[in-house]
Amino acid sequence: MNRNSVAKILILFLLAVINCGKDESKAPAHAVDVPDQIIENSTITFSEEGVKSATIFAQYVAVYEKLDLKKAKKLHVDFYGEDGSQTSVLLADSGVIREGKQKVEALGNVVVTTQQGVKLITESLRWDPQTAKIVTDDFVTITKGQDVITGYGLEADQELKHFVIKKKVKGEIKDLPKEDLQDSL
Repeated sequence: MNRNSVAKILILFLLAVINCGKDESKAPAHAVDVPDQIIENSTITFSEEGVKSATIFAQYVAVYEKLDLKKAKKLHVDFYGEDGSQTSVLLADSGVIREGKQKVEALGNVVVTTQQGVKLITESLRWDPQTAKIVTDDFVTITKGQDVITGYGLEADQELKHFVIKKKVKGEIKDLPKEDLQDSL
C-alpha cells in the first residue's frame, strides 16, 4: 500500500468516528410534533343538539387531525346557555381543543367573567359542554363586587352561580343580600 491509500483510509476512518459522535438531539422533530395545519385568527363553534354551546376564537391554532387535537394560543371563548343566550366569557394564554369530544382545556392566566359580573381567575381549567361544568385543581379566586373567595380546586357551572371550592377555602363577604340577612336572623 502506498502512502496515498493509507492516508485515504485514515481520513475515511476519522470521518466515520466523528459522525458516530454527532448529537442526535438536534435531529428533526417526529411527524407527531408537526401539525397538519396552522390556522391564524380561527373560530370554532360547538353545539349540543342544535343549540350553540360555545364559540372559540384563537389567534393561532395548530391542528393535529389524527389526534383530534388543536393547540390554540390567545384563547377567547364565549359560552352559551340552553336557551342560546351568552352566559360567560373565558380568556386564556393558550388552550387545548378536542373538537370531536367538544372539550376545551384553558391554560395560563385563565379568566372567566359571567354576565352577572362574577369573575374567576385561575391558571388552568377544563370545560365539558355535556355537563356545562368547568373544573380545575389549581388555585382559584372568585370575585363578585367586593366579595372574594379563594381556594384550591373548583367544580362549577359555566355561569358560576353554583360552585364548590375543594380545599383551603377562604373568603371575605361584604355584599350579603338582604334576603340572606333576614333568613339568618
